[in-house]
Amino acid sequence: MMPGLFDVIGPLFAQDGGAPPSNWTTLLFLMPIPLLFYFMIYMPQKEQEKKRRAMIDSLKKNDKVVTAGGIYGTVVSIDPSSDRIGLRIDDDKGVKMSVTRASVVRVLEGPGSD
Repeated sequence: MMPGLFDVIGPLFAQDGGAPPSNWTTLLFLMPIPLLFYFMIYMPQKEQEKKRRAMIDSLKKNDKVVTAGGIYGTVVSIDPSSDRIGLRIDDDKGVKMSVTRASVVRVLEGPGSD
């Protein structure tokens, strides 16, 4: 009769594993995790936020923008004291709306951007 899988592997797991790893070894393996988190997640996010802030600060009249809600419009007024910008959404009917600066997600460039 052939021995079963557990008959062969069972004694291997039943053997003593030796001394447990020291606390320093565990600490050595865990120390790079915060560094990886910082360099792989925090720094790129910080750089993206810096670019976004620069884009929002450089908004000027007649810029074509897209809001977070997907609304395309042209900047007609900027009120830095209340953090609002006025957008013209329809040139033919003169429809305007007011949004916060933070809702602008992209500035369209060039004459044929629509």
